[in-house]
Amino acid sequence: MEAPTPTPTPTPTPTPELPEDIIPDILKRLPVKSLVRFRCVSKSWHSLITSSSFIHTHLHFKKSRSLILLARYCETLLSIGPQQQHQPDFNITTTTAVDGFQKAVELDSFVLVKNLPYYVKGHCDGLICVVIKDGGDGALVLWNPSIRQYKRLPLPRNFHSTREVFGLGFDSTIGDYKVVRAPSSYCQMKIKDYHPQVEVLTLGSNTWRKIPDEDTPPFCIEHFFQATNANGALYWLVAANDDPFHCEILRFDLAKEKFKVVPSPPDTFHRNVSWLGTLEGSLCAIHTQRLSYVDVWTSKDDETWTKLITIPRMPGPEASVRHSDYVPLCFTSSGAVVIGIKLEGFVTYHPIENKVSKLAVQGVEHWLQETVCAESLVSPYAADEPAAARQHQMRSAHTASRSLWQLILGLKHGVANYFSCSSGDPRQ
Repeated sequence: MEAPTPTPTPTPTPTPELPEDIIPDILKRLPVKSLVRFRCVSKSWHSLITSSSFIHTHLHFKKSRSLILLARYCETLLSIGPQQQHQPDFNITTTTAVDGFQKAVELDSFVLVKNLPYYVKGHCDGLICVVIKDGGDGALVLWNPSIRQYKRLPLPRNFHSTREVFGLGFDSTIGDYKVVRAPSSYCQMKIKDYHPQVEVLTLGSNTWRKIPDEDTPPFCIEHFFQATNANGALYWLVAANDDPFHCEILRFDLAKEKFKVVPSPPDTFHRNVSWLGTLEGSLCAIHTQRLSYVDVWTSKDDETWTKLITIPRMPGPEASVRHSDYVPLCFTSSGAVVIGIKLEGFVTYHPIENKVSKLAVQGVEHWLQETVCAESLVSPYAADEPAAARQHQMRSAHTASRSLWQLILGLKHGVANYFSCSSGDPRQ
């Protein structure tokens, strides 16, 4: 009897490899929350996602990803807005809720501020600059809420905690972030022998250096004002020396480290500027509110101002908005602008319909400051990373293509285990 012919062993099909440039192109389109999980897929994925080149690409690929933070002084921060949804389709015709804004989320992972006074001083590329009054010398912290990382910065000399004025921006000429300490109005009035001066900390050096006295501006800034980061500079509202009831726009060039006063938006009524901030990355300003509407102006060159939008008064029996502080927060995908009104809540305004609607947000009873920052992978520890490690990340990034293909082939059998992957230590 003949022996059965053995079944030939099939030749394994080689695992195809994706082109190297496809991996970053796929991953850069994903939200930070997903990328934080993907870091634990493999060492090569971790190297790719934490590399400075990928972080920069992801940050600038889609600037519309935003976090809207509400600081509550002695309570943890709240988060509201479109980051709660993936690609939301906002419908602003409702007067009760807008998708993504129905409920505030408590950011309880930032434990340093719990039960302590604190102020948000500025933000840039997803990094938040926070000063905390902790009962001791105080703390100056950089925090990225998207990846849940924070770093304590060294304190400057004669540090006065939350009464200080700081700003945070990116100097593209050196490729590094700078924290700027500016003169404080509160310290000038309350601190004996206070000497206004400007100091700069570059994250790469992690040390404070004083700029020349002749470059110190003849203005002091209110400590509760956040610095506005735009156009390669930091901006603050300051009281004019000849008229304390009139505000000037003070600009600090991050590369040249020089101050100058920027002309205010044109106004035939000679109204004051009551708010300074950004919308979609552009410098914006609001004049003191009139009886029936609010004008929002924008500038990209510090010289030319263009009227971006005119917001009518909010609904209700009151015929005036002059006693309310309107703070434009962001645009929705349908073109509506979300506005915070201090002591009153939130509204949306759609210019096409010329309609203002109250916005119901659960879990928000009060807040002190609003901060709209980018969702990003930027780590406050990025400047601490040795150059050799950054080069190794770039060399090892190409090995991620095989990992991605294997991941795709294995998704059918491993979805549950894959998505249960934890990010572990926030420093990783």
